Amino acid sequence: MLASLIAGLTGGGVYALLGLCVVLTYRLVAVVNFAMAATGAAGAYAMVWLIGAGVPGPLALAGGLLAGAALSALIGVVLVRWFGGHDERTKAAVTVALYVAIMAIGLRVFGGSATGARRFPAPLDGPAFTVGGVVVPQSVLVSLAFAVLITAGVGLLFSRTLLGLRLQALSERPATAQVVGIAVPRLAVAVWAAIGALSTLVIVLVAPRLGGDFATLANLITTALAVAMVGAFRSLPMTLAGGLILGLLEGAAVSLSALQAYRGVVPFLVILVLLWWRSRNEIWDTAHTR
Repeated sequence: MLASLIAGLTGGGVYALLGLCVVLTYRLVAVVNFAMAATGAAGAYAMVWLIGAGVPGPLALAGGLLAGAALSALIGVVLVRWFGGHDERTKAAVTVALYVAIMAIGLRVFGGSATGARRFPAPLDGPAFTVGGVVVPQSVLVSLAFAVLITAGVGLLFSRTLLGLRLQALSERPATAQVVGIAVPRLAVAVWAAIGALSTLVIVLVAPRLGGDFATLANLITTALAVAMVGAFRSLPMTLAGGLILGLLEGAAVSLSALQAYRGVVPFLVILVLLWWRSRNEIWDTAHTR
């Protein structure tokens, strides 16, 4: 059981990172980005291709991050230029369409689950320390530390820096920000590029654990959305906690033989429970105000 929970923490840190990417995109550019994991998977596959072409690992990673950032920035350009004045539902629908397009192209180029799996480097699989006879891999510490760093760092960025103030203006009052001299389109595309690079890095971290086929990696968006819903697409600390909880639940499901085949259902159950709970609260609030 302890080994399963530790394995769950490994996934939990990565799930938290994915959820944080979703929340940051929503908070900064007011878009629920369904194509996020697909762009990250494309960047990760670009890294593997560069490694196969003989490029050293660090340079290949940089190339993959640039590819993911460029693809995400392209999505940002499309949304800013042609859908900037539309509501959130329309923008989300556009990212769904782009997700389908990237998925179709990715499966065509890289192959399906049977033929498209790639061997990703796993430099963080080495042991960090041992707890109760269970070896804790370095990936657990790295993913958790990275998630905490992003949560704390973004909070400080928003509250202590001029860039943070501009980003808040971009997310809350883009028209006003444009009037006072902030280059809103350029800043928005920069946010999309940064999220693309970050999501690529997260996919690279989780790919060795999941087998490395394009469809599996791109479909991690369902888990990311479940985690983001824990934080109501606003709270970074709650999103971090949601990712860890989801990972632990998945680890616990793995330790029970009767539930192993259904561990992929956990994110959907989380989404359903949260939707039910929030709708219940809305009904209660409505009745209370009357």
